[in-house]
Amino acid sequence: MPKSYFTAFPSDLPADELTARRQRQRYAEWGLSVATMSGNPPAPAVIENLQAYINGEIQIEDLARMDADDQALPSPAYLATLSRHRLKQH
Repeated sequence: MPKSYFTAFPSDLPADELTARRQRQRYAEWGLSVATMSGNPPAPAVIENLQAYINGEIQIEDLARMDADDQALPSPAYLATLSRHRLKQH
């Protein structure tokens, strides 16, 4: 199994929060996979922001508004995560 960029879930999470975090992590892992197809590893800031999303500290829409490093556009990982989230909603 590939290495996860994300931290393990706390053992004391309520079942509904654990389910929600697992779902968000699947979206984030999808986003990273799509974004790294070119062979570029994700920047530490991207991992940090995706972890905050998984933890429920920021919302999915916030990711799409975040700049990618010093670029004016959001990270491809953020956009792919957002796309995966939207696909699940329909």
